[in-house]
Amino acid sequence: MTDKNHTKFEEKELRFRQTLSALPDGVVLLRKDLVIQWMNRIAERDLSLDPEKDVGKKLTDVFTNPEFIQHIQSERWKARQLIDLPDGRVLEVRVISAGKKYTVVVTRDITESKRIDDFRRDFVGNVSHELRTPLTVIQGFLELATENPNLNEEDRLHWEMMLEQAERMRALVDDLLALSRLEQDAAPASRELIDVDEILEEAAAEGRMISGGAHEIKIAKVASEGILGDFKDMRSAVTNLVTNAVRYTPKDGKIELSWEVKDDHGILSVKDNGIGIAPEHIPRVTERFYRVDKSRSRETGGTGLGLAIVKHVLFRHQAQLQIESELGKGSTFKIIISKARLAPPINSKDLLSGTVPESSPVIGV
Repeated sequence: MTDKNHTKFEEKELRFRQTLSALPDGVVLLRKDLVIQWMNRIAERDLSLDPEKDVGKKLTDVFTNPEFIQHIQSERWKARQLIDLPDGRVLEVRVISAGKKYTVVVTRDITESKRIDDFRRDFVGNVSHELRTPLTVIQGFLELATENPNLNEEDRLHWEMMLEQAERMRALVDDLLALSRLEQDAAPASRELIDVDEILEEAAAEGRMISGGAHEIKIAKVASEGILGDFKDMRSAVTNLVTNAVRYTPKDGKIELSWEVKDDHGILSVKDNGIGIAPEHIPRVTERFYRVDKSRSRETGGTGLGLAIVKHVLFRHQAQLQIESELGKGSTFKIIISKARLAPPINSKDLLSGTVPESSPVIGV
């Protein structure tokens, strides 16, 4: 390399490091053997590193957090890792492969945002819990009022409108409480033996009740394998997908439920020929209160929390939600069940006991 080329290389490297130093996140450059090559000031603060002493050492020797060491040594780096530090801070850590020679660790201090999020979640949960009892009382008296045979038509219409809004508020409170519970309990779901056919039948029945006969709702096919998980939560997730399909499928539309096992995973699908979702909205539809069409959501009576509940239920089951949709043609929501959560074909005796028979080991376990 000529002196001129060497100077240009050094200038580029300097600009690159200056850019990394200006980032709001911590950055540590490692060799593939995890030896520290360089770090910016944010990383020094986040990981309590000293550039004069720690450059040239393995990161796992100077930052000895067990969770971090397990994560970086696993080499499964697609997901972010949250690390609780002894001083009370919370770090979000991402590990990125940078070619054949280097690895980059990116850190972000999320202590304050997590504190705010925890406060919001606790506040919503507490307020929802306090609202539940008075709403139940109000709903009960409104139901009695609408049954009064002496009401004239105009008064009856007013009482029924109030009852409808009370029921809608009660549904919102119930969904908020369900979501709060799921957010607070991030532990993996239990491993009950679940009959998927039963879940599909109950979800289809709920969908037919909400539809009032305006849609054709059918179960296309059901594999004999079961799921290992929490029955109530999985039923809630599937029911939310079905009722969501009903709300966004015009009258006389079709909704199809199915459960199949392919290769090493299960696919539970809810397919409709409704209005569909534009591509730009798909990444956000599982956010709480996110609405593609706000006016239609109000008309159909949804709470805006159904898909957020689905997302959290699936997270606890190590499952994924895949959404395929085309405007004007409909949507397919697929719950992808991992091999570790599949159970072999089950019979009525197994379901009564709620366990997988010892003679038939769980697939993938």
